[in-house]
Amino acid sequence: MGSRVSLCVLVVGTIFVELAAQSIQESKPSTPPEKRPAEEIYRNIQVLKGVPAEELVLGMNAIAGSLGVDCDYCHENNFNEDNLPTKGKARQMMRMTRQINQENYPTQPGVTCFTCHQGQTIPPVIPVLHPHRSTPDDLQAKSAADDVVPSVKQVLDRYVRALGGQQALNNIRTRVVKTATMDPPSKAVTEIFVKAPGKVLHVKQSGGYSTRAGFNGRQAWQYDSAKSYWGLLDKGQHISLIQESELYPGSRLRSDYTELAVLGKEKIGERDVYVLGGISPEGAHERFFFDTNSGLLLRRRTEQPSIFGWVPIQVDFEDYRSVDNVKVPFLMNWWSFRSFGIGYYAPSRILEIHHNVEISDEQFDPPL
Repeated sequence: MGSRVSLCVLVVGTIFVELAAQSIQESKPSTPPEKRPAEEIYRNIQVLKGVPAEELVLGMNAIAGSLGVDCDYCHENNFNEDNLPTKGKARQMMRMTRQINQENYPTQPGVTCFTCHQGQTIPPVIPVLHPHRSTPDDLQAKSAADDVVPSVKQVLDRYVRALGGQQALNNIRTRVVKTATMDPPSKAVTEIFVKAPGKVLHVKQSGGYSTRAGFNGRQAWQYDSAKSYWGLLDKGQHISLIQESELYPGSRLRSDYTELAVLGKEKIGERDVYVLGGISPEGAHERFFFDTNSGLLLRRRTEQPSIFGWVPIQVDFEDYRSVDNVKVPFLMNWWSFRSFGIGYYAPSRILEIHHNVEISDEQFDPPL
């Protein structure tokens, strides 16, 4: 799976470098390219004219994930071409879905590609038989057997204590981390610089090509050494960058999230977890899974909003170690559709970590 995704990303990157580099370089300083209409950045846009360019990639991920396909299901090497019948059908389905939502769900999409397709190219039309369905008596018995869950405050207080306590967390002002993906193994190392409150910079070098992405507390940005499509920050990347500006995952839950609630108790493998859900300031729906024994965060699931429905991203946290009296997960397992198409698995491991390194605020600002 990893090699297939890597090949797809390589092909897509090559095509978009060719198609979009000129448009991005010619963008007006007063209008960032990601805010311009998609048809001004990409070629042969027919259905999505007027949609901001930053929405396009995340929308394509939503479609691909809904059908369980990869980019080449609708696109050839030259993304301008319309030779594949699936591409024409996709445009037809986009128009249909948009019309249904405009007429029936004006505030947010009520119908998406996944509503019908359920991860298949051909939507299932025959209902699944359920030999046994829960009766009201079954549900009542289950409810009575469930443990009483703690409050939001209790879950978060316990999480902070498990990490080392609020004072220890407050003592960490900056963090510099080197990470590498483990499956497939990569020689490329990503450096991540984080500074409180809410600043982050990603620097990735691979051969003669590099990318930099940052959030300075006000503005998220990205650019690459080739000044190509990959330097355009899409909406999903924007949300992810802001999340990674947290010195520890979920640090904004108390202050910035809305509709925060403990949703119940579940299992991750053999471990019981309390599930805490809420809506981030960026409009993402999120769930946090806290170990009932240790209090540590084991999983974070984010649903990013796109023009074609929600795009899920999940990260599992493992191998917590104490660094400067604060516990840090050294292994992060990522699951997503965010790399175009079929869902992929990308474990990332911390190679080095350093706290309270001097970092200037200007380092997080976009390049001139």
